[in-house]
Amino acid sequence: MMNVLPNFKIKKLILVLGFIVISQVSFSCDLCSCSTSSGSFGLGTLNNASFIGLRYIYQSFESKDGIFLNSPTSKENFHTYQLWGRVPLTENFYVSAILPYQDLKRKYTDRSENINGFGDVTVMGWYKIKLFKKLKKDKEDSYSFVAKELSNHSLEIGLGTKLPTGKFEETLTNRVNPGFQLGTGSFDGVFGIAHSYKADKFGVNTNLTYYLKGENKNNYRFGNQFSYASNLYYTISKEKYLFLPFLGLSGNTYNKIEQFSEEVSKTDGNVFNGTFGAELSTKDFILGANYTLPISYNLFGGSVIPKQTFSLYLNFSLEK
Repeated sequence: MMNVLPNFKIKKLILVLGFIVISQVSFSCDLCSCSTSSGSFGLGTLNNASFIGLRYIYQSFESKDGIFLNSPTSKENFHTYQLWGRVPLTENFYVSAILPYQDLKRKYTDRSENINGFGDVTVMGWYKIKLFKKLKKDKEDSYSFVAKELSNHSLEIGLGTKLPTGKFEETLTNRVNPGFQLGTGSFDGVFGIAHSYKADKFGVNTNLTYYLKGENKNNYRFGNQFSYASNLYYTISKEKYLFLPFLGLSGNTYNKIEQFSEEVSKTDGNVFNGTFGAELSTKDFILGANYTLPISYNLFGGSVIPKQTFSLYLNFSLEK
């Protein structure tokens, strides 16, 4: 449920904070590029204003095929370009969507691999639950007849799906990092809860998301995933713009991949990240950037090492 405040500047602030959480969660989720760029998005949106935007996401990994020091390694760079937007259908309900284009590169000591194309489209609906402040009793120990006042808390519940629009290549699953794919080839469910609290110039946004992965036509299923993220921000308000620096923490836990209904060993794991960034918001657009580094991780039995992630985005307001 959302806190719909009458002050226009506060409304803009809430919108900006929503975008901060969106970008943070979106690129710090799945290890697999096909899920990273389209399976997680729109979490923590705090306003029903409509928008359309562009976002660039860069991710890097290092994979090692073996346990020895001289085992062959590969360096992977994922470049994702997204068209995304959000349209409110009612005061308390809106729909979000993302269309990604992937350019994935992998370099070995003796050769290189590159795949590119459209990834998996994600569509998600969000319902905002209104949270009100507790009424105070008057001197006669009774409640006065006053309109309920929205609290500083907001809560949203989301439900959506990821469509198998990106190409899935079975031959690529034999690599150390099977996430080197344009898409999962499956219909996946996405369930999310987003909470936000604001007090004066400081605020905190927290998101919990669960990804229920489906099996594709190749009898291959990526493991289910639980993601969480929390951001602490500070608001610097000027006459014509808002500037919001923020610090965040996020993490992911992955279940094992299944092939022909059998679990594949050493395909589960977890990662815990730290993030910092900032956004600049005006009446017509929002420009933001953030940078993520892993703090601790254990992925694919230690064979895959996450390096860094960078995101840059520009969103245009569609409000009249």
